[in-house]
Amino acid sequence: MGIYLSKPNTTKSSQVGDGPSLKYGVSSMQGWRMTMEDSHISEPHFTDNASLFAVFDGHGGAEVAKFCSKHFPPTLKANNNFIQGNYKAALEETFLKMDEMLLSSEGPNLLREFRAEGDANNSFAGCTANVVLIVNNTLYVANAGDSRAVVYTNDNEVVALSTDHKPDLETEKQRIHNAGGYVSDGRVNDNLNLTRAIGDLEYKKNPALKPQEQIISAFPDVVEHKLNKSEKFMLIGCDGIWETLSAKDIFSIADQRIKNNPDVKLSIVVEELLDRLIAKETMEGVGCDNMSAIFVQFAQ
Repeated sequence: MGIYLSKPNTTKSSQVGDGPSLKYGVSSMQGWRMTMEDSHISEPHFTDNASLFAVFDGHGGAEVAKFCSKHFPPTLKANNNFIQGNYKAALEETFLKMDEMLLSSEGPNLLREFRAEGDANNSFAGCTANVVLIVNNTLYVANAGDSRAVVYTNDNEVVALSTDHKPDLETEKQRIHNAGGYVSDGRVNDNLNLTRAIGDLEYKKNPALKPQEQIISAFPDVVEHKLNKSEKFMLIGCDGIWETLSAKDIFSIADQRIKNNPDVKLSIVVEELLDRLIAKETMEGVGCDNMSAIFVQFAQ
């Protein structure tokens, strides 16, 4: 049976809600994988003028992803730059703070509550992170790894708000080499097929290097995007969401579903998308991953 189940687990965990000038639906399912390693944040009323959404896609275990979904929001809210309105710096510092907490003497204890029974005490788990902070009319999209945030406009245009951090990117490859690592067959040190993540602490042990210089770094790219009423939807999803259909096709399906029934719950829209995106069989090689997605509809 290998890394896949004999049939997919399509049981879904879903919710809906609304916030300032938006409403959202979120759904996640284990799919073909042996375990579920994703987690997410959906806090439409994060502060009086801000919403916070995020997808954390775990690898090597679910504990770091679950740790982030619990600790990222309060850590961000307590950040001095966040309090002062310096949101880009606040997001960067909070990403790095997650690693600081995991690397601290309390790190193993903080992870213990999220670890499956029987797992080893030393975690080699990590997670990608795509975090979207919406403050008034501005999106701040912080990304480390290969989860994505994408916007769909009223003109049916797709706008990518993040770039995947993959080993074949020259800037990423150079950092890895400078830190003493290597890239082989599209993987870092013959293991990870991404170059930035929270956790994966075994790649972050060089005391002579800054966090953003380590073989694997949690330091995010942050994209600032002004909302101007042309944006219709936003989708935040782990890498499994983007494998079988293009972003434009995904949005077109969702758009038509909502036009057919404007009162449909957005969680149902996402659930139907997940059923559409999952592979029919594992031989296809794509659409076999855990799937988590947050769908946001902006007020027009």
